[in-house]
Amino acid sequence: MKVLFALMLSFSAYAGPGEISGEITVSKNTTLKPGGVLFVFARPGEKGMPAAVLRIPNPKFPVKFSLSEKNTMSPGATFTGSHFVTARYSVSGDAMDKSGPTGATAQAIAVGADQVKIEIK
Repeated sequence: MKVLFALMLSFSAYAGPGEISGEITVSKNTTLKPGGVLFVFARPGEKGMPAAVLRIPNPKFPVKFSLSEKNTMSPGATFTGSHFVTARYSVSGDAMDKSGPTGATAQAIAVGADQVKIEIK
């Protein structure tokens, strides 16, 4: 029951303080192989190490997402400021696999933003 409640919280549609949330869709021209994993990354710059990562196995699109301190790469790290948000579908399930289709925000998104839209192409 705790796991179900945690999953429901992580997919909330609206961001609270310290969160970035929104929805990820797939372009009509993009076909995804079943059984993959959707990774959602928040980076303080366009390149570099992610500040936060969300892993969603076997996603059903459209997917609601929420990134917060509970998704940070370092335990106890804060999730503040602005971040570029990227979503990538990985058939292998490996976060380092960059062969799958990707979508990203065109600009940095401030923590606290909700209704962020990302389309995977």
